[in-house]
Amino acid sequence: MNSRNPFTPRMEIGSSSKQPEDIGGINTSSSSPRLPHKPKFTFSELLLQEKMNSRNTFTPRMEIGSSSRSVDAKIGSSRSIIAEIGSDRSNISMDFAASLNQPRLEQTITDPDTKDTYLLNLKIGSFSNGNCPVYRAVFSKYTYEAGRALPYDHVTLKIINMNLHENEFNLIRSQSDTRIALFENPHIIRCKKTFITANLLCVCLPYMSEGSLRYILSTRPEKKLPERLIPVVLKEVLIGLQDELHVFYRPTPHNSLNAGDIFVNIHYYTKALSIKLAFETSVYDSEPPDCNGEEASSFLNPKSISIWGAAPEVFESENEDNRGAKSDIWLLGITALELVYGNLPVKNRTDFDYIINKLRVNKKFPKSLKKMMIKRDKKLKKVMDFAKRKKRVFSREFEEMVLACLRENPDDRPTAKELLKTPFFSEIERFKQFVLNTNN
Repeated sequence: MNSRNPFTPRMEIGSSSKQPEDIGGINTSSSSPRLPHKPKFTFSELLLQEKMNSRNTFTPRMEIGSSSRSVDAKIGSSRSIIAEIGSDRSNISMDFAASLNQPRLEQTITDPDTKDTYLLNLKIGSFSNGNCPVYRAVFSKYTYEAGRALPYDHVTLKIINMNLHENEFNLIRSQSDTRIALFENPHIIRCKKTFITANLLCVCLPYMSEGSLRYILSTRPEKKLPERLIPVVLKEVLIGLQDELHVFYRPTPHNSLNAGDIFVNIHYYTKALSIKLAFETSVYDSEPPDCNGEEASSFLNPKSISIWGAAPEVFESENEDNRGAKSDIWLLGITALELVYGNLPVKNRTDFDYIINKLRVNKKFPKSLKKMMIKRDKKLKKVMDFAKRKKRVFSREFEEMVLACLRENPDDRPTAKELLKTPFFSEIERFKQFVLNTNN
């Protein structure tokens, strides 16, 4: 977990507050104020420009996005790749060579507009089924006073090779166009900026030191979250939904709410803990593909839980109008089950519906969903089972909150604002101790 912690205090990119001094051995303080950067081109113009450039022969590069005057080719140079292949240049498409220009650890990427640099020092995840990498990067802000980029903070950098992953590129571009300019929200992970260099689209996000909640649970022996901590986490999620996505004047459903979209950060110096919800451009997988172990391999992938566990009105429906704030509330209930049980032991939607219906009928949640499924399949009933049902495993408040979220009719489900008024939700400090103590 220590490898995920930043070595610098968290600062917003472009913040007018004083920069921290002596980061990485370099004094970054300056008496002159930093002027806000005004991009020379719009996002669309940059796209067109890069697409045109990709048809031309690549020049040797010292780093991605650096000047073409560099003499010694480094990682990412298309000419050096061709030389290694040993093929005739006339027989190799330069677009193909550009597609091989993949980011690597310890590589520096430069924003061609601002001259800011990003040193990739740790791979922390991926997205699009592992096709596109996500890195922790040391962000260095270029200052005209110093004439160079100075270390500033850690950030998260999602990188899309446009030649290899055009669908992902188009998706990120459409999401960025609609959400990037909105105001900051302390409960939502906001995309800081996007830029294009060579054939790479880079998405800069705030760095979340502890990764996703699903990743955190994958490192714990029980693989689940104690019930007393669930109201802490879900309260932060509900505030983000209420203040940002479910607002009346511009309602926007999250659509993929699950434990993998809830990220945790602990400030390196102040040790303050924050829980934020990733949304659209900021969503990525921070956990390894096999984080749930071999035992869960026969069950449906929890990373797709928002698809196979979607609300009844959304599941297998092609009508986008069925998605909304109330379908997010359903997913909140499913997320609560995922957190308290570790995973949902289902192989298909029939299994999933059986569990939900059983919980509704009994109104008391069992200690193990897996045992519930075994009993159904083997049709075993014992006297002791009926005795155990009388003993409540979870609190009544928790069960009532989840069942309210999982009502069949979306109109009967509460809103985020209504849920926040219930006595179930509590403060954040107790969750911090769980995150810091890896023996939980």
